Amino acid sequence: IYVHVPFCRTRCRYCDFYRVGENRARMDRFLDGLAREIEGARPWHGRRVESVFFGGGTPSLFEPEEIGALLARLARRFALAPGAEVTLEGNPSDLTRARLENLRAAGVNRLSVGAQSFVERELRLLGRRHDAARVAEVVRDARAAGFESLSLDLMIGIPGQTDGSFSTSLARAIELEPDHLSLYLLEVHAGSEMDALRRERPGLFAGEEAHRRRYLAMRARLTATGYRHYEISNFARPGAECRHNLRYWRCEDWLGLGPAAHSFVDGRRFRHLPDLEAWLADPLAVEELVADPAAERVFLGLRLEEGIDPRRLEDAGVPAAEVRRRIARLSGFVEIKDGRLRLTPDGLLVSNPVLAELLR
Repeated sequence: IYVHVPFCRTRCRYCDFYRVGENRARMDRFLDGLAREIEGARPWHGRRVESVFFGGGTPSLFEPEEIGALLARLARRFALAPGAEVTLEGNPSDLTRARLENLRAAGVNRLSVGAQSFVERELRLLGRRHDAARVAEVVRDARAAGFESLSLDLMIGIPGQTDGSFSTSLARAIELEPDHLSLYLLEVHAGSEMDALRRERPGLFAGEEAHRRRYLAMRARLTATGYRHYEISNFARPGAECRHNLRYWRCEDWLGLGPAAHSFVDGRRFRHLPDLEAWLADPLAVEELVADPAAERVFLGLRLEEGIDPRRLEDAGVPAAEVRRRIARLSGFVEIKDGRLRLTPDGLLVSNPVLAELLR
């Protein structure tokens, strides 16, 4: 189950997720809406739930007791598996020692901390509320509070970022010994503050070659440190892979709650509109989306180190002889290893055009 929490205290300059400003009255109405949606999800009541993920937005704006009450309600209506992974995304500025202890007591057992960078200038440019020292404090306090599974987010491509500054951020992250690291390339969306900055000062934005160099250096450093590169943007200690996100990439069922949340259940893909007021008016209203499970199993499965059975391409409508030709043509970007089709390190860097060529 994914719960989208759209509230943010401030707006980060790079973010394109659906969000609204922090407002206690609206947050209370949101909690009421979630209760109505959970109670109204009768077709799926009783189903086994392996993971719950509170994403956003900024879920850490809610009180731990409120998160605990939501988990209790979910447990009453769904079969929450023993040892289920329960993740909460948090802004370092919100995560005090007491809050972390209470979140852990409420049932959250995995923490995803949005560090993004350990360079002060880069954090200010991104519009983040925290400084680099705060991330280290949160990691220390989270461990003391009993969090055995902890993830950090970092970004490649921040304006003004250099090979040296990214190396510094990566080194600081490794020193904190997280169980999991997510490393994302900054996406600049049309009309955003970042888009305006790119038009005004294009020299601040590194090109593809710099991104490639940093990505490969990051991969080499993390794998040498004992992390497994299990998905294009994600690294984990053995056994610490994000079980929730693996469900997305393996095309397994998930139910999304809250405005803008997507779902994939029983081969049906649907979403709530990214509109808090519309969702509050009817938390059960959804928009049906086109699903192509065969193609999705290819382009999502190839994001993973484990890859896919090459016959998945035939399931997606590519003739067997053409599958062999395309794999040969993309040599250096894809490989067959232990009977599985996988992206090579170079293929990971250009995954979108490679996947498009495989499925065209």
